[in-house]
Amino acid sequence: MSTNKYSLKKPRKILLVGGSGFIGTNIITKFTEYKVGDILNLDKKNASLGIKTKYVDLQEPIFSEIQRFNPDNIIYLASLSENSCDDIKKARTINVNGLSSLLQELVEYTGLKSFIYLSDYRLYKDNVPFTEASNILPSNNYLQTKLEAEQLLLKHQEEYGLPVLILRVSSLYGPFFNLNYYNFLTSTLLQAVKNQTIEVLDNNIYDYLYISDLVSSIIASFETNYTGVLNIGSGIGYSNIDIAKYIADQLKIDLNIKNNITDNVYINNILFAKNILGWQPNVDIEKGIKETIKHIE
Repeated sequence: MSTNKYSLKKPRKILLVGGSGFIGTNIITKFTEYKVGDILNLDKKNASLGIKTKYVDLQEPIFSEIQRFNPDNIIYLASLSENSCDDIKKARTINVNGLSSLLQELVEYTGLKSFIYLSDYRLYKDNVPFTEASNILPSNNYLQTKLEAEQLLLKHQEEYGLPVLILRVSSLYGPFFNLNYYNFLTSTLLQAVKNQTIEVLDNNIYDYLYISDLVSSIIASFETNYTGVLNIGSGIGYSNIDIAKYIADQLKIDLNIKNNITDNVYINNILFAKNILGWQPNVDIEKGIKETIKHIE
């Protein structure tokens, strides 16, 4: 699939589960723009773009909605945000048990081409840049539930043939982001706009991916039969200081660097995903930050 073309061989019926947040809103926007197919969103709140949304509680049966819509692909986005996972029992109830309930219902569903689950590249603990075979060690409750969800999905793939695609995605940014999707870049943008100054308290290095490049990787996956894990990112590491300097320059505000020591490095190796999907990211960090700033000014 060409990196600049998003047309599919035929339109798809795509079910979003929990698609009313930052990622789902961008998926809906781009899928609509690219005429990917018919979209249904299942969530507790309406999508902001007026797409068809049906209220659901994932603790309750939703198989009738799935049968009625008859999706080709399911994209699962429903989970508590990282800053809402202090209580591991509550986090598991939403992030793992809700998924488990849905998967049990899908055992009775045939015709699904892929079940796409968005995970997190910070599950990896070493061997930077991370490959799909890198060691895993979740460092907080949110990441622990992501790992448990992945294990649950792979079990259903093995036992029931569920066509699972797990995308371990690097740090996302772009239009419609909010405080429920937190990383250094997005929090710094909010700080800069609110306070007209930026403080850098640490100098970790992260791999940032503009949201439309994630969407294009998902579209590319629709044309493959691959199941398993793929790393999705830019493949490039950006330090907090470099990001802060660029944002400060763009907004013409002061920058205060209090710590330039690098403790953590998170970079995805995306070579395997490029080969499998015929995909690559197209938006560089400077263009991506400029576009994101336009949406918050």
